[in-house]
Amino acid sequence: MITFLLSLCALGVPLEPSGPAPLVSTERLVETIRSLPEKRAALGSPEHREGLRKAESLLADRLRELGLTPVMHAFTWGSPGAEIDDPADEGQITWHNIIIDLPGTDLKHEVLVVGAHFDAVPMGPGADDNATGTAAALELARILRDFPTRRTIRIAFFNLEEVGLVGSTAYAADWKKAHRPAPPAPDEPPAPTAADAPNPETIVGMLSLEMLGYFSDEPNSQKSPIPSQPGVFEAPTVGDSIALVGIVRDQAFIRELSLAMLESAPGLRTTVVDFVPVALPDMTRSDHRPFMALRVPALMVTDTANFRNPHYHKATDTLETLDLTRFTLVVRGLAGAVHQIALPEPGAKAP
Repeated sequence: MITFLLSLCALGVPLEPSGPAPLVSTERLVETIRSLPEKRAALGSPEHREGLRKAESLLADRLRELGLTPVMHAFTWGSPGAEIDDPADEGQITWHNIIIDLPGTDLKHEVLVVGAHFDAVPMGPGADDNATGTAAALELARILRDFPTRRTIRIAFFNLEEVGLVGSTAYAADWKKAHRPAPPAPDEPPAPTAADAPNPETIVGMLSLEMLGYFSDEPNSQKSPIPSQPGVFEAPTVGDSIALVGIVRDQAFIRELSLAMLESAPGLRTTVVDFVPVALPDMTRSDHRPFMALRVPALMVTDTANFRNPHYHKATDTLETLDLTRFTLVVRGLAGAVHQIALPEPGAKAP
C-alpha cells in the first residue's frame, strides 16, 4: 500500500486528505446561509433587530441539535433610537455572543478560539459578510465534535461586529477579567480567580472567519491596501486566494495555519500577510482585534471584503454571488488546520 501511495505521489496524483476536511458539506454550508435572516442589523429597523434576535436563537438551537451546550454570553450596548429591553438599562440593550467548547483532553486549558460574526449591515443581506463565516463556524462545530484533540477548541459566534466589534470586545474583556486579573492594591488580599487554577486557561491562537466566499479569476479583480515589497510581499491582482492577515509577532502561528490549510485542502490558494510589525487599520476590521490586544496570536481569514467583493455592504451581497466550490475548499482547509493545531488525540478514532 505504501508503495502504491508513493507511486501516486510521483505521478502527481493528489491524495484525498484524511481527517475532518473531507466531511465538510457544501449543502450544509448553503443551508445555514439561507436560514439566517437577511435582515439582522443592530442599527437597522425594528425588523432588523428582531432578525438579529432570531439569528441568536437559530444558532443556539442548531448547536443544541448537534448535542453541544452553547453559552449565551450576554453584554449590553446602546443602540441609538432602538427600543430598550428595560428602561432601567438607560438605553442599553442586552445582546449575546454564542460560545461552545469542544473540550480538550490533557491540555484542555490551552484554548484555540475560532470566531465569526453573524450580524450584518442594514444595506444588505450579508451572504458573504458574514453568513459565510457563520456557516463555516457551525460546520466546524458539527465536524470537529467527533475528532478528539488535546487542546480545547472554542467556537464563538460574535454579535455586533458591524457596529464596532462590540461583541468580541466584550468577550475579550470578560475573558481578561477572569484569566488575567489586575493585581490587587497593596493593602488588599488577592481575590481567587480562574488564573489561580493549577493550569490557568490560555488562548494559544484566535482565528476570525471574516467573509470566505467571494472569488474571481479576472485580471485586476484584487486590490491591496499594502503595496508590493520586493523580496517580501507581492500584492495579488487576482482574487483567487483566501488571505490570512496578521502581524509579524504572530508569524509562526499564521504560517502554521496556512500550511495546515493547504495540506488539508489541495487546490486551495492562500495569501499570507504576516510581515508588518503593527497592523494597519484595514488589517484590524474584524473580531481578531480584541484578541491581538490581549497579545495572543490572532489573525483574520478573509476574502478581503471591499478589496475584492463588489457587493460588499450592498443589497447584492447574496448567495448567488458566492463561489461555493472555493468556499467549501476554504472550510475544508480550516477543518483540517484547526484540528491539527488543537493537537489530535493520539490513537483516537474518528468516524
